[in-house]
Amino acid sequence: MPAIPFLISKKDLKDLYFHKKWSMFQVADFYGCSHGTIVDRFKRFSLKSRGHLGLRRPIKISKEKLTSLYNHPLSAIQIAKKFGFSKSGIEKKIKQLKIKTRGNLHRKYSRYKKLPFTGSLKEKAYLIGFRLGDLNVYHTNQVIVVRGSTTKPNQAKLITGLFKNYGGVTTTLAKRGTIEQCVYLDRSFDFLLPKQDSIEAWIKNCPLCFLSFFAGYFDAEGCVTIHRNSRLNFAGFEIQTYDKNILYQSWEQLKKLNIYAPKPAVSQPAGYIGKNGVVNNQNSWRLSIFAKESVWKLLNHFGCLLRHEDKRKKLIKVKNNLLKRNILHRGIKVIELNKIELPQHNHQ
Repeated sequence: MPAIPFLISKKDLKDLYFHKKWSMFQVADFYGCSHGTIVDRFKRFSLKSRGHLGLRRPIKISKEKLTSLYNHPLSAIQIAKKFGFSKSGIEKKIKQLKIKTRGNLHRKYSRYKKLPFTGSLKEKAYLIGFRLGDLNVYHTNQVIVVRGSTTKPNQAKLITGLFKNYGGVTTTLAKRGTIEQCVYLDRSFDFLLPKQDSIEAWIKNCPLCFLSFFAGYFDAEGCVTIHRNSRLNFAGFEIQTYDKNILYQSWEQLKKLNIYAPKPAVSQPAGYIGKNGVVNNQNSWRLSIFAKESVWKLLNHFGCLLRHEDKRKKLIKVKNNLLKRNILHRGIKVIELNKIELPQHNHQ
């Protein structure tokens, strides 16, 4: 079906633009069309803009006011619409007043709607754990930028699910076969910026917050595994990472929940060359949990907090393995986490 022609006469266009002094944006809004359509009609009718005729009214706006609007941040086109000027006129004024421009990078960021973080402490702890395990985070003047790289589709799916309600998530497939993701978030996500080998005190002081943190870290770095020997298969949980202190602090916190495991130990020393040819530049550490009661307790404590689809599916194998081993005590006490009150904590 052919497009319905846009009807506007040369006479009406001249009246609105030259006599009533409307901007092209105002004319476009009046007719319910785009700014580009009005520009096209000017060309068809051989009409010149006020700027070309030397009739453009001067833009009377102070540097302080324009700087405030531009850093609000409004775009040049939004400021132009607000005051009834042309976009090019505002851009020239910005340049004339030597106001620092945001450039193409900000235009890329501003395409995405960014909402402030409104989640619970449990959600915040999970995100911090996942960030420390898997994400690269930095900031610009306007946004928090989160980047992730993975070869696993469900890992990319998880990242999208974590942030899609707060900001724009871009996903691309790199030539090397990795899935590259970039997320633009509101500055209220600045709690993701620190990259330290430690667990924050407010997380350690709240069992539910710690388990949420540990679930996030495990979703990023951990694996559900089954060790095999001649007599029996042993299912359990393992994390291998360079973050020695996070593993040690997690080990200490798990003991408080009566979940026991050997102390974290070096799994691959600095200088170790992996199958892919990559050389470790520092020691790699491992935390392993295979004791039957401890695996059962951890499964009950944080199984519902895991979000990685692949790991959640493997929990069924862990349960079945524990039942086969058939030497669990029936009276294992599991902490009723739903009765634990969260401490007050400033989100800023």
